Amino acid sequence: MNVDRKYLPWFLVMFLAGSAIGFLIGAYSGSQFGVGLVLNNGLQRDAKVINQQLDALEQLRAGNSEAAVEIFESGIDDSLILFDPVEPYPRLKQNTIDAIDEAVKNAFDYRRRYPRNSSRPHVDQMLDSLFQRHNLN
Repeated sequence: MNVDRKYLPWFLVMFLAGSAIGFLIGAYSGSQFGVGLVLNNGLQRDAKVINQQLDALEQLRAGNSEAAVEIFESGIDDSLILFDPVEPYPRLKQNTIDAIDEAVKNAFDYRRRYPRNSSRPHVDQMLDSLFQRHNLN
């Protein structure tokens, strides 16, 4: 393609502008995807917790306190194991770290008072690992 040299600066400006616009659209779309992923994951987890709590309440109202306690304790286990990633979560604020540390310590103290082995040995192992990383064993 034979292009007149006087149009070359305009082609360069248009190329750079198009590239910048494409980059910005991609960055915006990526951030929206990430926000949606986190939001969906959080809401899905909250819905699961609500359903577990409702199951436990049904068990309590039916007089099955042991079954209700097991539902609550297994739900706590599921939440606690998320606090022990292979690599620390990046960009956590100090108040979040403090809240996690307090929850882990309270769970450890509870487990000392009310020891149990769940029906999921792999989860028990992960909890032991979590408590060890927090120097609680």
